Amino acid sequence: MIKANGAPMTVMTCVNDSLASLIVQRRLHAVFQPIVDTRQGRILGHEALIRGPAGHPLEYPGALFEEARVTDMLSELDLACREAAMLAYCRLQLEGLLFINVNPNVLLDKQHPRGWTGQMAQELGIPASRIVIELSEQYPIQDPDGLKVAVERYREFGFRIAIDDLGAGYSGLKLWSEVQPDYVKIDRYFIQDIDQDPIKREFVQSITTLARGMQSSIIAEGIETREELQQLQRMGLYQCQGYYLGRPSAAPQCLPRSPNTDVPPGPLSRHKETVAMLARPGHSVHIDVTIQRVFEILLANSRLQSLPVLEHGMPVGMLRREKIMELFSGSYGRALYANKSARHAMDNPVMVDWQTSLETVSGLITDDDDMSALPHFIVTRHGQYYGLASVRDLLRNITEQRLLHASYANPLTLLPGNVPIYREIDHALQQQRDFHVAYFDLNHFKPYNDVYGYAEGDRVIRWVARLFQEIIVGAGQFLGHVGGDDFVAVFDQRCDWQALCEQVLQRFDREIPRFYRAEDKLRQGIFATARNGEPQFYPLLGLAIGVVAPDAQYCHSHHDVAALASDAKHQAKQHPHSHCLLSTRRAPG
Repeated sequence: MIKANGAPMTVMTCVNDSLASLIVQRRLHAVFQPIVDTRQGRILGHEALIRGPAGHPLEYPGALFEEARVTDMLSELDLACREAAMLAYCRLQLEGLLFINVNPNVLLDKQHPRGWTGQMAQELGIPASRIVIELSEQYPIQDPDGLKVAVERYREFGFRIAIDDLGAGYSGLKLWSEVQPDYVKIDRYFIQDIDQDPIKREFVQSITTLARGMQSSIIAEGIETREELQQLQRMGLYQCQGYYLGRPSAAPQCLPRSPNTDVPPGPLSRHKETVAMLARPGHSVHIDVTIQRVFEILLANSRLQSLPVLEHGMPVGMLRREKIMELFSGSYGRALYANKSARHAMDNPVMVDWQTSLETVSGLITDDDDMSALPHFIVTRHGQYYGLASVRDLLRNITEQRLLHASYANPLTLLPGNVPIYREIDHALQQQRDFHVAYFDLNHFKPYNDVYGYAEGDRVIRWVARLFQEIIVGAGQFLGHVGGDDFVAVFDQRCDWQALCEQVLQRFDREIPRFYRAEDKLRQGIFATARNGEPQFYPLLGLAIGVVAPDAQYCHSHHDVAALASDAKHQAKQHPHSHCLLSTRRAPG
């Protein structure tokens, strides 16, 4: 997102250092701040923030955009910002979505070139679906109807839409209702000290409830403390942004920093292995113990390589065997260090919460050369010492996980295949808890394959998989690919499965026409050979969703649930258009 933050200021520049000069010479550059899915410990995307040359009067956005307003160059600056953001996004090979903020009135400028962003995205190989155009609420909208038309053009190309700074400015809920964005970012004012302010909590909870009804995803921005993040998670808000999770950087991290909160893990954590499985109590010492005593402990146990150092039960450092032995090997080492406390010889270790995923910890360690050289790291629970874990065990488990995932993954989408799907359903049945299973199937997919070819058919399947991942996996739910055009989702009892399925249907029907030629879009379908050998008209691809709520008392395995889900899917396919159907059957027979 390119944002004009800070107090306005009038800037006097010489010709060579003018805004026009900076744009023509491409001297603007982007930094990126991560937007994190804190439930899954992954980066959802990055917000692009534009900077001028370091030390220049136009270095920061407030000055840049004020100068553009004064010199009537908002449109030119907007295009330069988009270009800088997309070029840097490609150069850094960033994962996830790219959030680019736009002054909504720029879209209404008749001189503003149409289709430029889409053309550049194509040239750079960035799928339009990975770019989010953010419309800031801070600006008064001069032509709401014209803006709605402009936004729809971006949607037709495949871009997503977001409203930024909700609650901070002029248009508010009116802009939300007219634009119907994919994402809504709550202004930082309502996030600051939300853990201490019940009025702010009430406001954010109301916005969250409204978002579910309008199929918009909420992003909380401006998070600066652990307490703010914990409060948001308790309210069911997991898509977050702020200094606490990551500051803007020209070379952003590939993995989010561990927020280390005490909020219980989401529903998917039941199969997502965490470092708790690697932690061993091991031997530890108090921070006031002498180094002489540490030396004696190490001599008595030749297998001890690392000793966690604790104070009031909390880990504060790590003692390494190699370092202690080296201290005592010198001529004066024992005399100098024997009576000193452990604090004089300890190192700063890697410390992670017990619920942190193995993948996240692996990234923390392998991305830091200093950390990867250490044989162990410390695992905590609620800030207290939980155990010691081996880096070797971690990497071995990661390797085994990846090999297992690869062996069971669907080769086209790399989503979990049949075995993980069965395991997920059987586990839910064993827990004797309420859950829903949705079976997704495309309508008229065979005629589409016959007319457009299998390569285009595979392209549709990959797009459908990404759509499901963004909405279903993005909400912390399980998604698997049975094969072909069949997918399965398992929804936890706390999840609003109906809202997610409706969001999937709306996105699917809105975006599927882009996989057809112009003439087929116009007549809303294709002619293909039917089973009887005669030509037949088939509507555009639709999506059938059959949903069941298995009764764990009578469904004994995934076979029973699969039969129920398949029946529900067949019922959903009887409708002429995309449809979601909840079956009344909860048990076989």
